[in-house]
Amino acid sequence: MTLCLGCTSSPSGVAPGFCQASHLETADLPERGISAHRGGQSGCPVNTNGAFQRAICLGVHQIELDVRSTADAVLVVSHDDRVTDEQGRTLRISESTLAEVRNLQLEPCAGEVAIQRIPTFEETLAVMPHNIWINVDIKENNPLVGRLVAEMVAKAQRFDQVIFGARDDTDPAVRRVAGEVEEESWVANMSREIFRSQYVDTTINSCDEFIQLSFLRGRPGVETMDPLKQAGIRVNYSWLGDEDESELRQDLGDLFARGVDFVLVDHVGQAMEGACALGITPVVPHWNGTSPFTCSEPPRCTPAR
Repeated sequence: MTLCLGCTSSPSGVAPGFCQASHLETADLPERGISAHRGGQSGCPVNTNGAFQRAICLGVHQIELDVRSTADAVLVVSHDDRVTDEQGRTLRISESTLAEVRNLQLEPCAGEVAIQRIPTFEETLAVMPHNIWINVDIKENNPLVGRLVAEMVAKAQRFDQVIFGARDDTDPAVRRVAGEVEEESWVANMSREIFRSQYVDTTINSCDEFIQLSFLRGRPGVETMDPLKQAGIRVNYSWLGDEDESELRQDLGDLFARGVDFVLVDHVGQAMEGACALGITPVVPHWNGTSPFTCSEPPRCTPAR
């Protein structure tokens, strides 16, 4: 990550004096809640606009997605570089043009006929409501890709709600574009260290606004959460794959009690029910202008008394 000049290791968890608190407006954004991991598994191929729309209609508080570049420098939404479609055709996104990537056919969403395709990042930004977080994992640690992502976010006027999941080389590229367009940015440190304590210290000393803790290192304890909270860093936790609603509710309750802000989940519907039982209400999606799609019904939540 790009370290602040003069910053030193901060094992006590106190944020370096050179870091400045973000002045981005967050009044319309959730304080905590459920993040749909790659859009979630709600009957659509992950990382497609069909998956994102279903998660949005369930009232999620954050959408997590993955972005990478085609050979002709167009950003598309995909976790893996190597992709195989329903017809058995395989390609590498990094070695293919947008036209070739768009030719891939993904399975339809459950209950629908139309096939899904790998969307461009621009298309995906266009369907996102303006009152949820958009957690963008920049899969390539390439400054040119980092710049492309930040420029697209600037074009879409979404800097206030996008979390840039950046690594060593993409973090400064994002910050540079933010400075050029006179915007502030939310950056999540995705350069995970071998030891979680190192990851926490690096995130604090890099003046990043978010961290994304992995389940592979276990649930975070006070030795992790206290320094992060003292530094004003928001915490994403990746991820919960549970499908059972009662188990999800227990796991979510434990993570939120530990101070986690957003929990990435696969099974969004069950997680939203669990969050509702914990008193976390769903987001009614709002767009600045004409909505790109409509939900069959608004998100529902009747918290347990």
